[in-house]
Amino acid sequence: MVLAIGCQPARSSAPLPAPRDATKAALIRADARAAYQKKSYAECGRLFADGEVLASGSEGDAYDAACCHALDAKVDAAFELLARAIERGYRDVEHLERDGDLAGLRADARWAALVANAKAAREAYVRTLNQELFTMYQEDQRDRAVADPSKIDWSVIAARDAARRERTTQIVAAGGAKAADDYFHAAMIFQHGDTIEDFQTSHRLALEAVKLDPRHKRAKWLAAASKDRELMNSGKPQLYGTQFRKAHGSDTWVLYDVDPSVTDEERAKWNVPPLAVTRKRVDAMNAAEHAK
Repeated sequence: MVLAIGCQPARSSAPLPAPRDATKAALIRADARAAYQKKSYAECGRLFADGEVLASGSEGDAYDAACCHALDAKVDAAFELLARAIERGYRDVEHLERDGDLAGLRADARWAALVANAKAAREAYVRTLNQELFTMYQEDQRDRAVADPSKIDWSVIAARDAARRERTTQIVAAGGAKAADDYFHAAMIFQHGDTIEDFQTSHRLALEAVKLDPRHKRAKWLAAASKDRELMNSGKPQLYGTQFRKAHGSDTWVLYDVDPSVTDEERAKWNVPPLAVTRKRVDAMNAAEHAK
């Protein structure tokens, strides 16, 4: 399966209004993930493939639905949903090729053609981007894509992060960011900074991505997450509920304080799930932590 300009997003007019049923879709999506964790793959596939989820969601929902169907031995449905995911913009070919959830599809004659289509779509996409920003974004993600984050040497990663931020600043200042994803990649690099100014820069860049592509769901979420991170590190309540911390002196995760005036409808506009779904995520994080 696929498992974050100086004004606050809540006051910006950049994004399109959220679909009326976006909150409902987020709740269905949360139930689908819970079914996946319980290995209830038929239920997981049914929920991820729900019409409201697929209509309001992204390529990741179609991909996750395909994974559940593959695990439930519904091969035709899995291939149909993977094709839909690729058509919608799923480009992580490396993950597609190694994902254990899809193991039951790889002996099928359709698999090679599906992977070839994914690679062709990815190559066409990459040609539209600033290559250096894209490469640095991939490096940023790889530095954090480990099974056990506690084993990461953050002193090493911090040095690489700082170098990436410096180079990203130069590229953006020189006009090297043109596509929405260029700004999204730059924003993610700054989201992993360590100062208020870094988070503010991430927020500005994410909003620019949304301005260029009002349907860019990941950029919308990142605009909200960067604002939340700025507020949290300023000692103020976050707006959307994207930031978590360990409780003082313990290994228990808690949701950082949230401004109660922000509604789930406002969260949906920025591709952030309802607060009830986020609280369930905290419970799941703590269950995983205590199971170690």
